[in-house]
Amino acid sequence: MRMIFAAFVLVLAAPAAPAQDEALPSDLQALLEAAAEAGDPAAFEQAVTLIALTRPAEEIAAGAALISAEHGAAARQALGLDPAAAELVLEQQGEPQPELQPDPAPLWRSAPAGVASAIISGEPDTWSGEARLGVRQDGGNSDRQDYTVGLKVERTLATWGFDGELAYAYSEVDGAVGRDEILASAQLDREAGERWTLYANTEFRRDALSGFDFTALVGAGAGYRVYARENLAWTLEAGPAVRIVSPEVGDESYEAALDLGSDFEMALTDAVNFTSETSALIAETSRAEQRFALDTALGSLWALRLSFQYTYEFEPEPGFENADTRTDLEIVRQF
Repeated sequence: MRMIFAAFVLVLAAPAAPAQDEALPSDLQALLEAAAEAGDPAAFEQAVTLIALTRPAEEIAAGAALISAEHGAAARQALGLDPAAAELVLEQQGEPQPELQPDPAPLWRSAPAGVASAIISGEPDTWSGEARLGVRQDGGNSDRQDYTVGLKVERTLATWGFDGELAYAYSEVDGAVGRDEILASAQLDREAGERWTLYANTEFRRDALSGFDFTALVGAGAGYRVYARENLAWTLEAGPAVRIVSPEVGDESYEAALDLGSDFEMALTDAVNFTSETSALIAETSRAEQRFALDTALGSLWALRLSFQYTYEFEPEPGFENADTRTDLEIVRQF
């Protein structure tokens, strides 16, 4: 009688709920479980009947089925429902529900966190890249030693891929700034078949010693993977572009261009890696650039890099040479 009275009080105190609710309130579910633990079928039936004064029958039957299949069937019988449906209800409740996956954060929000985590831990997931610090010896329009710092990040190409780089060089000559150069580039790739990719890219360069205030590039095109092995990779790219040229003297100009590129990478040994990057921009003021680099691993995360770059401007500004050469020696932290 004490249990029946408690059930009656809880039922009266429980607010009425709309029929679409799917689960019993926790206090009424606890009451059902207490009645089941008493081991008295009559007491359990009375608890079910009292709860039915304020809760939907299917809701009560579902709560009883959570206790056991037998209690679910007993509750359905007491409520005048089909006892045979108890097994179906139990099976539906027992089916694993798919975990809700949060919507992926936009690239501009997820990228900084992913890159920072990879740099700190040295264990890349989707993002990888390198941070580097070194010295540079210039020849051609200038003959001096510069200090360089750079950051490069990459996202693995799985339908979409990303490659971005930021490099900065600085030097002083007789107490005055002799070099203050920045290079920023980004490329977005998309798979277009077993060997083909599509890309969109942009580049910004600012280097007073080149005779230009700055140059920029916006383009798109297609790439073809000649080789895509673990120790050998070679990709050719081509596409239309617009080159923006801002001379130190004169007006800014926009030029239609054809952008050609070749990226070659080969592992010479387990510790030594060779890369060759070739680019040619065919426009009114054309430019060609070739860069070779040799990386020697210093453990799992560090490397020593020696690189040589040759740049040729076909139409340099008056007073400037066509060719520039650069030799870099850098310590690289890979992530």
